[in-house]
Formats: sequence, C-alpha cells, structure tokens
Amino acid sequence: MKTNGMKLKAQSSKLNETSQDPASRSGIWRGARSDAWSLILLLSFALCLLSVRAVAVLPEPDNILYGTIALEGRAIGAADYDVTIVARRTPTGPAIARYQMGNDPRAGNFYSLRIPLESFTPKTDADSALAGEVIYIVITDYSGDRETRQFTVGQRGAFTRVDIGIAVPDSDSDGLPDAWELAVLGNLHQDGNADLDGDGRSNLQEYFAGTNPNSAENELQLSVTSSATRVSVSFFALQAQGPGYEGLARRYSLQYSTNLGESLWFDLPGYSSLLGNNTTITYQSPAVAGVRFYRSKAWLQSQ
Repeated sequence: MKTNGMKLKAQSSKLNETSQDPASRSGIWRGARSDAWSLILLLSFALCLLSVRAVAVLPEPDNILYGTIALEGRAIGAADYDVTIVARRTPTGPAIARYQMGNDPRAGNFYSLRIPLESFTPKTDADSALAGEVIYIVITDYSGDRETRQFTVGQRGAFTRVDIGIAVPDSDSDGLPDAWELAVLGNLHQDGNADLDGDGRSNLQEYFAGTNPNSAENELQLSVTSSATRVSVSFFALQAQGPGYEGLARRYSLQYSTNLGESLWFDLPGYSSLLGNNTTITYQSPAVAGVRFYRSKAWLQSQ
C-alpha cells in the first residue's frame, strides 16, 4: 500500500507539473504574439510617415508669362491660330506648357502661358517647374520652330511680361514693311507676291534676302567649285540693316539635295541658322559619289 501511495503521489505530481506546462507555454506565446503585433504596428506607422513625407510636396501658384509676338517684323494676333507658344526644358524637348494664339478670348492679341510650379524635389508632376529653373520659350507655327528664348522661372505666383520680336509697321498688310517699301520701291502700292524685276523671286523674298527687287542682277548667289577630290560652296551673308529691318537679324542655312524632282533639301551640318554679318561663308567638303545640288536659304528673325 505504501508503495502504491508513493506511485500515486508521483503520478499526481507529474500530472500537476504537466498541467502547468500548457499554461506556461500559452503565456509565452501570448507575450510573443503581443510583441509581434507591436512590431507590425511600428513598421506600419514608419511606412505611413515615409508615405506622407513622399507626397507632402504641395503645388505652388503657377507662373504666368504673357506678352506680344512679332515674326519677321509682323505682329502676331489672336487670328493667327497656327502660332503656338510652348515651354520646354530643352530647346527641342517635349512641351511642359503651351498656348495657341486665340485660344483664350480674354488674352486678345497677347499670348498667355501658364507654367505649373512646385516647391521641392522630387516633383510629383513631371511637367512642373521649380523656382529658379531655366526653361525655353519657343514660338512655333506650321513650318516648325520660329523663335526661342531662355526664361528663368520666377517665384510662386509671378506674372512676367515677355515680348518676343518687334512689329514693323505695314499699313497695307502685304508683308513688306512701309519703311522698306518707301526706301526701296518708292511707294506703298506694291504687292509682296509681285516680282518687279522678273528674276523669279517675289518682292517679299527679296526683302528677306536683302536684295534689290528692281534689279534682276542683284540676287543671293552661290559660288560652287569642284574637283575630283573636293567641293567648295560659298555665299555672302548680308547683315539686316536699314529701313524696315529694325530689331531684326538675317539668318542663313546652306542646304543640299540629291534630286531636284523630289524637292527635298537638307541642312548641311554646322551650316544652319548662320547669322548674316557681311562676311563670306564657305563650305568645303571631300567630293562625294553622285550628284549634289546646293542652295542657301535666308530669313529674318527678331534679335
């Protein structure tokens, strides 16, 4: 009996000890689970803080650019729907803002370009600019880019007037400035599309090139010489000066074509948009296989 009692007591003690283990283990698990939830909550809170910080960049009041435009001495107004003003980060990059002439009746003959602004980097909108950033204001029409100006973005909500080009008086709206018509033609009764000297170039083309519309012998000419190994092309780049050229500069591009029938002309690298300053421009190149035709193109641009 004694021995049996000792066995029962041992078994009872073993049962008691075993019955305490689950409770003990459950307490440990509850503690570990509580710590895990705390860690998850802390991580979630930290991620929330990071998320708030990432999107906390507030948009600023836009910059507004406005002003007048003149191309080749002609004032551009609301009726010139083909003229668009764009803002770019680079001279030829995608537009971050644009305004088409006549799009807003309240602007009248002015352009009005709204540039979105943000305060800090990284920006939430790729088309937004930062105060102090240098961008490019480009005037374009059906023929491509016409005028380019650098512009430094102002502070929040800035209104800045930027006039591009100088309008030259043209009372009869024939494309020829009054001052040039009077000085060269002697009256205001000529048409820009007419060809007084019969050289195949209109009065307007003569005005652009700076040649005399009264003389067929006075024209923009190229001098081309070639040999078995080399080609040389030269022309005189005339400066824009005198009546009707106020605020304007003359630009030249030297172009070539391999087939006159297709009317495809290409700018020679390094000979595009050259300033006319009363000097002779010469292009020299090793002779190439096949036939090449050359021409110079002249136009006027506001200074």
